[in-house]
Amino acid sequence: MSDTFRKTSGKRKLRLRYLLPLLAIVLFSVISYAASVTVTTVTYQSVNGVYYNVVGAFTPTSNGFFVSSATSAAVTCSGTIWAASPNFGPCQGALTAGHWYYSLTLQLTASATASTGYTYTVQWTQNGGALTTLGTLTITTPGTITAGNGITILLDLGATYGTTFTAPAGLTITVQ
Repeated sequence: MSDTFRKTSGKRKLRLRYLLPLLAIVLFSVISYAASVTVTTVTYQSVNGVYYNVVGAFTPTSNGFFVSSATSAAVTCSGTIWAASPNFGPCQGALTAGHWYYSLTLQLTASATASTGYTYTVQWTQNGGALTTLGTLTITTPGTITAGNGITILLDLGATYGTTFTAPAGLTITVQ
């Protein structure tokens, strides 16, 4: 063997060009193992803060909170506005420009009763306190029930609370 691999004492000598990459791999392994991982959870309070109490005749779907860009008149929630997806008929209380409103889509189920009136009520609670009614609408089902047909309801929330929401707060949506 050559003198580069053997010391005079007979032990093998490890060259520096082999030792440095080995030390780098060990160092990066220790750093990677010791590094902490941070996971951030996003919670959408507008969805978590809404409770639905809806009779079995409907399937509710939240469309969320919006600010009205213009003032618009009420649209009666009659049996003639129910339509097939995705062109659900509009149904709304009067909206005021700059006020928050809540949008909800209701779809009929096979167990819905034809030509029946239901009351849609939106209530607000602050810090889990008493419920305050923000508004109500009367919804009438169509004369012929077609499961899956629906309406999109818009109800102005600003009539009582202006244009601000203070957390924690929650809405209770009731259709009975």
